[in-house]
Amino acid sequence: MELRRDLTILPWAILLAACAVNPPQPPNNPVAASCLELYAALDTAVVEQGTMPSSPARIPGFPYLRVERFLSSYREQALSPAEIAAWLTRLNALDREARRLEWNSLSDPVRTALKRRHAPASEVPAVLERCAATLQAADRADSGRLALIRQRAQVADDYDTVNQVLGLYPLTALPVDFGIDRFQQETRALFAQPLAALPVRGELRRFGPDTASPVPVNLTDIPRDALGIPEPTPAQLEALFAAHAPLWEIDVATDADRPGAPYWRADGLPTVNPAEPAVYRYVSYARWRGNPLLQLNYLIWFAARPRIGAFDLLGGPLDGVLWRVTLDHRSGQALLYDSIHACGCYHQLFPGPALRLRPETAQWAEPPLAPQPAPALGHGERLILRLSSGSHSVQRVYADRPGRTIALDERDYMALYTVPVENGAARSLFGPDGLVAGSERAERWWLWPMGVASPGAMRERGRHAIAFVGRRHFDDADLLDRLFQPAQEER
Repeated sequence: MELRRDLTILPWAILLAACAVNPPQPPNNPVAASCLELYAALDTAVVEQGTMPSSPARIPGFPYLRVERFLSSYREQALSPAEIAAWLTRLNALDREARRLEWNSLSDPVRTALKRRHAPASEVPAVLERCAATLQAADRADSGRLALIRQRAQVADDYDTVNQVLGLYPLTALPVDFGIDRFQQETRALFAQPLAALPVRGELRRFGPDTASPVPVNLTDIPRDALGIPEPTPAQLEALFAAHAPLWEIDVATDADRPGAPYWRADGLPTVNPAEPAVYRYVSYARWRGNPLLQLNYLIWFAARPRIGAFDLLGGPLDGVLWRVTLDHRSGQALLYDSIHACGCYHQLFPGPALRLRPETAQWAEPPLAPQPAPALGHGERLILRLSSGSHSVQRVYADRPGRTIALDERDYMALYTVPVENGAARSLFGPDGLVAGSERAERWWLWPMGVASPGAMRERGRHAIAFVGRRHFDDADLLDRLFQPAQEER
């Protein structure tokens, strides 16, 4: 058990050691020095005992900042002082969210000891908030430290070049590319069938909101920061999530087709409780032709993708489907829908009328898959996602009135870092490497030369590689610009 614990914390120990390599000159400020001591003490405690998300990424030498791919895209851009302040504020907001999780994951005695030593007159989270303001002010006034933040605000991609070299990637990618092409042809053929012709193994059931689509929020009413990034209020965000929530129409043949809340079984395998049907939501951002866009993410989990026979490489415990709505920065309507499984696999795009795939993407070794355009929603209609039994593949996207619906409990994505354990204390669904232990698939034994860590395994947001041949991530800030062009450019 001790060896397993040591192996679990090893990645974080290496990470924190790496953060200490070539550290920046600390601000010449006793308050800042005290703050840095507190951050270091908290990091040490979390590595030894707590939960630390693998995403967003830490910025070495700047413990009050973290970064994801969208914000990293600003690091080489010329920014005004106001834009720099907004950028740093957002980097700190990512850290604050992660710190709240980490702080709450510590035991009471550890938290008490940290408070006694570093914040006797206040609560540690409140002290960290003041520390962040102090450190940000010092960094904005120091061009050298600011340059280091720009240099280090990067997110490593989720491809292992060493594995690609050892696996003779240029050769082994050829049969993988062939398999992907065949899968894409089969998917297009499936989407070409009439809706009524889609196979049904069990009973079609709808999960999600049981009301007609509410009036969408006017995006022009949503404030933006100096970078132009939307900053909806909690009420506005809730209205947006409600307005764009899909209905999941699932072919339910077994309990593995019923969405539920994840938990850890006593034997250490992940599964879900179908008696608690839930959807996990979070916000993300992308850029399209220079404009920051708001994205709404909806994630549901299943107990498994059941194996079909002894040679099924794709089946295994736990399965998840993630649906994303990218909103147009002017109209507030959906510019693009897309979906992946929680492994990062099976990326499908459903563009609205304003987008067209770039012609050159058809020549890529693994081209993007857009099996149908986004449907237009009429009055009182919602978007329906048809999912197959077993594989939970998206088979169709269409508009319809809600009808009879099983309600999904709407939960924040952060709840996945404290899921129940049978006969034990709650713990994170994700490990230090961003993967869900126990959700591994046999396909990893032949897909490892593609460089993706444990292909087929479920993983944390921000860790989704979505191409086996080539390099693409679900959260790449420039993904839309790489894949699409405005439809009017074709005229």
